[in-house]
Amino acid sequence: MRLVTASELMNADLDVVARRRLADRAHHGVRVRWFGCTIEARFDQSEAAQLFYQRYRAFATDGEPALRSYAVQSDDGSGDPLFFCEPGKAYRYPAPLRGGQVIAFLADAVVHHAFFDVHPGIVSFHAAAVKIGSVAAAISATSTGGKSTTAIACARRGMALYTDERCVIKDGLVHAFPRAVNIRCGGLELLSSDDVPDDHVIGDRLRAQANEWNSASFADVLGTSELPEPAPLDAVFFIIGRGRTAQVEALARQDAIVQLLHAGLCGPRPGLDRVAAAASLCGAGRAYNLVLGAPDDTALLVAATTRRAPPLIAVKSA
Repeated sequence: MRLVTASELMNADLDVVARRRLADRAHHGVRVRWFGCTIEARFDQSEAAQLFYQRYRAFATDGEPALRSYAVQSDDGSGDPLFFCEPGKAYRYPAPLRGGQVIAFLADAVVHHAFFDVHPGIVSFHAAAVKIGSVAAAISATSTGGKSTTAIACARRGMALYTDERCVIKDGLVHAFPRAVNIRCGGLELLSSDDVPDDHVIGDRLRAQANEWNSASFADVLGTSELPEPAPLDAVFFIIGRGRTAQVEALARQDAIVQLLHAGLCGPRPGLDRVAAAASLCGAGRAYNLVLGAPDDTALLVAATTRRAPPLIAVKSA
């Protein structure tokens, strides 16, 4: 099976006439509201629209959209899917794609870029985020890197979940972004092998899933739809691999800035403004490389490090 990534999207040159023609074929729409802005995502595939809705049903709205995005198969004979926003850029995926899941995934990436890259007053990056005491911690990784598994392990230890997808910072505080959670089979297996006492039966819900758990709402996984109050970002963990034990290593500020930029930092204009935003985040909190151990051990290490407990460099896996 071919791995599809958003980084493969290529800029496409679509004039006004082509955009209108393609938009007329996008008959299936989903409207969501993010931080005061209504967005409509439109598709020519009903399956892709339904999957996008399942992912963002916590944000569903009927409001008039200020931003529209489109995911439509090209009509030039190539079969390549096209993605564009009004207002915004257009992209082409350089291969035919038929599955609704990959179309919804790429449309999601395009909408994120179009919204978060221009929204005033918001900085965000690709990371899960949890509340630990009165502060927030972010956990960043590439796709399949373990951030969702680690975030859910943290939730089992009583750390309220802001998001497993995008850490959003507004007015200096981390805000909830409850996009539905995707838990792959490997993550389910790792989480199910941990026996965490008093975890509000989250473990039972995880063990009840025979296959990967796609588009699971926070309530499905955690048993509650209550979201944590905004809090300042105190620590950022960049997952760099797995080992027999969970380990953290403090990052120099310049290295943390590079990691944040690689994590898809959005908000300020590209260039020096974005570097300055990354520097500001690193100045406000602390940054670490994180090697994953067993999920529960990793969650305990994240909590201890964020709370500025005595130095705890490794936790031995069970």
